[in-house]
Amino acid sequence: MSTFSSLNSALSALYAQRRALDLTGQNIANANTVGYSRQRVELSPAEAISTPARWSTSRGVGDGVRVTDTTRLHNEFTAARTRTEHGTNEYLQAQSTVFATVEQTLGEPSDTGLQAQLSDYWNAWSDVANRPGDVSARTQLLSRGSTVAATLQTNRQNLDAFFGATREQLDADVNVVNQTASGVADLNARIALAKAGGMPTNELADRRDQLVLQLSELTGATGRLKTDGTVDVALGGNLLVQGSFARPIEAVGSTTVDGRAVNPVRVQFADNDNNPNNNQPAEISSGKIASRLEALTQTIPATVAGLDRVAGLLIQTVNTQHAQGWDITTTPPSTTPTPQPGGAFFSGTNAKDIAVAISDPTKIAASSTASTPYQGDNANAMADVVAKDPQGAGTQYRNFVVDVGIQAQTVNRRADAQQVISDDVTADEQAESGVSLDEEMTNMLMFQRAYEAAAKVISTVDSTLDTLINMKR
Repeated sequence: MSTFSSLNSALSALYAQRRALDLTGQNIANANTVGYSRQRVELSPAEAISTPARWSTSRGVGDGVRVTDTTRLHNEFTAARTRTEHGTNEYLQAQSTVFATVEQTLGEPSDTGLQAQLSDYWNAWSDVANRPGDVSARTQLLSRGSTVAATLQTNRQNLDAFFGATREQLDADVNVVNQTASGVADLNARIALAKAGGMPTNELADRRDQLVLQLSELTGATGRLKTDGTVDVALGGNLLVQGSFARPIEAVGSTTVDGRAVNPVRVQFADNDNNPNNNQPAEISSGKIASRLEALTQTIPATVAGLDRVAGLLIQTVNTQHAQGWDITTTPPSTTPTPQPGGAFFSGTNAKDIAVAISDPTKIAASSTASTPYQGDNANAMADVVAKDPQGAGTQYRNFVVDVGIQAQTVNRRADAQQVISDDVTADEQAESGVSLDEEMTNMLMFQRAYEAAAKVISTVDSTLDTLINMKR
């Protein structure tokens, strides 16, 4: 064995340990970088085996060490589960926000909510029944009826505005999906080229996987790693990203809650017109966009329908009973009432256009007979029918609010549980792929000592050679 071969072995050790130290520094530098996967230098001994032959010889000692690869500590199965759980979590958290907004719009239970206003309205009818000739009681009834109508209109307008805002958020989210999908496709192309050229792709893969995670959080998309290092991203059974190609999607449909029945909101692929799969529905079952779609097609429309149903029932019930009574209309110069049949108390058909149709307190039909206009029996019947009817507007509104509350509670509980699961899965992935500063410090000391030892070998061999060269002096 040549003494100079020891120098070569020690030199290879210096190169290898320095590379390991460099990589340790890279890990430490990116300890707080989102999406960064820890890297590890793979070392293997440099063999000194000659080609087998009759007269071949071997020194019996290897030629040092060599760096064979830089491994990215990333588990694709763990990453796939993280994407799935994050998509579900984003869906439930967005749903929780939707129901919080709906509950805030209804404002129940409270002293200023519609339920309390309906109760005041029924009580106002009882006051008119007790004092049918008192103009102040009649004026108060009109005022409380206007308050109920105004609250129904305001709640309806707020739900309409919420629908429009959610529709705009859907458009914004779809644009983010298209930009992110294009980013994944671009990184796929760069990774494929780098791999073909034997270049490292770890950092590119980290950035690409982070974008795929964002797609999962938005749409519940799934990723599939291919042998060339690229990732295909699928929405249901359709590919959103295939290699270096990304398919755009678009949100279409009504921008108002009233137009949803004719033109429902949906998300579809927006390929060019020559593509036979153009306008193909995008199957989005999880993520923020799934929550937006559910809010636009189910939650908000159902809430609007419930509010319209209550308003319509209130209009029908009150107007029907009011038509059975007689008012105290007086035609000047006479001071004696000339009772007229009760007209419509409320105008409109739903919560959007409900209003009090009467402005003159004398037009309230509190009596059930024209001969005794100052009786309050029709007003008393109104209070009983509206307030006590199990199918009346008050009962229907209470049931409606309870149903919304139960749905909100269910979603909130699921969201809390899913948040814990999502955090646990993220922690598991970080434990496997994240940077541990304690571990990196230990590695740094280990590589430092190995580097120092290799340097000592070179120094010792140099001293040995110096002694050998100067033996005959």
